[in-house]
Amino acid sequence: MNKKNFLSCFLVIALTGCSYSGRTAAATAQPQECQTAALVQESLDGTKQEDSWQTAYKDIISHGGGHLPDPYQLRGIDGMNPSVYLGTHDFNGDGIPELILGDGISVSVYTYENHGLKKEADLYEPEGWYIINELYLQNNCLILVSNGSDGCGYVGFTWQNSAYITGTHDDYNPDRSYLNDVETAYKAFDDVFHITNLEDDCKRSLIKRNKESGDLTWDWSDVRW
Repeated sequence: MNKKNFLSCFLVIALTGCSYSGRTAAATAQPQECQTAALVQESLDGTKQEDSWQTAYKDIISHGGGHLPDPYQLRGIDGMNPSVYLGTHDFNGDGIPELILGDGISVSVYTYENHGLKKEADLYEPEGWYIINELYLQNNCLILVSNGSDGCGYVGFTWQNSAYITGTHDDYNPDRSYLNDVETAYKAFDDVFHITNLEDDCKRSLIKRNKESGDLTWDWSDVRW
């Protein structure tokens, strides 16, 4: 018998014990049984919550092309790039990881809260940079990089001081950056995203599409729920 079936059976037994009204020793144990039933129900609810966010994430993944922004109209007819990004990371430490889904044009970050799916951010390079060449996940930060001939453009996403933070910077304007769309100095941006110390070990790989069918070749082993 698997864990869920065992818990379900145990819950039925416990609830039956709570409703027993005979004048026996079983009646004396009623409060304890009720407490046990509540604990079992809480465990089952936790399992349902976990199953819910996984199901919601898998659903949004299967429809990813329709949810990713294309600010510069760079995608093909089917709305998807030849390769996509897919990963999870718990930025805010609530025990449920955020979903990272994107391609070479834009990346969206989703959360699951209050039994519902929520998009936290659409990330893409500023105008003039366009394409995402690299993606890093380190120091609790997601960093998108666009490589230019004389520098790079950066887009960052993270959680800090009980809030999500986004930011942009490009090497052609070294003294100007943005945090949550507010202009700031480069140092303030780098203090949050640490782009001067991007490590190769933290670079994330692309998932290739099947060229003939157009389907995505998902490797679920790379997605650690």
